[in-house]
Amino acid sequence: MMQAGHTRLRRPAAVFFDLDGTLVDSAPDLAVAVNTLMSAYDLPSHTLTAVRGMVGHGVAKLVERAFAAHGITLTNRNLIDKYLQMTEIYAQNLTRLTTVRPEAGDVVRDLRKAGIGTGVVTNKPEGFARVILNHFGLSPHLDIVIGGDSGYALKPEPEMLFAACSHCRCEPGDAVMVGDSGADVASSRAAGMRAVLLRGGYTETPADKLGADFVIDGFKDLPDLLLLMSGVR
Repeated sequence: MMQAGHTRLRRPAAVFFDLDGTLVDSAPDLAVAVNTLMSAYDLPSHTLTAVRGMVGHGVAKLVERAFAAHGITLTNRNLIDKYLQMTEIYAQNLTRLTTVRPEAGDVVRDLRKAGIGTGVVTNKPEGFARVILNHFGLSPHLDIVIGGDSGYALKPEPEMLFAACSHCRCEPGDAVMVGDSGADVASSRAAGMRAVLLRGGYTETPADKLGADFVIDGFKDLPDLLLLMSGVR
């Protein structure tokens, strides 16, 4: 566990989680969907590693990056068309190969039992996020799920986090955002919220270099970290 800088926090009122690359490893299902779309246009498949590096900022951005990797720049109209194709394909592959990150479910459940607000804040469409969360039994342990089509500006903007705090009736300074990417850090900073990153997520830049308050190896480290954050003087 790495502390990026001293930070002071009372017992957190709420902890919000990113989904892709944080709570779940969804890249295998996303790769299937991306490569099905590539095949429809007679384009070569992308490796799983390549798709992991393309995830972030929503499904439309993933589609844009997938075509750009083949030297194809999509017009707005073409991007919309291919985004719609991608969502239809991906809807059939939401939970086939996706897995929960180790101990993530236990941590979310324990936080909720402790009276701490919990939520998912993701750029993935809300409906898709809810299917995945339901599949893995996480939905009953979450107070709020906000997705990329829930009516707020996508991360790295802070609006999603403000909405999550409003729902949980807490101030951003009393909440923590747990994610895996620079967008999670940027949205947290803009909202005035503490940011924790997990290593091994979907970012080409190492998590330790993205400016989070803390970086951890996995969910097993999060409970002790939250106690540490509360106890720093």
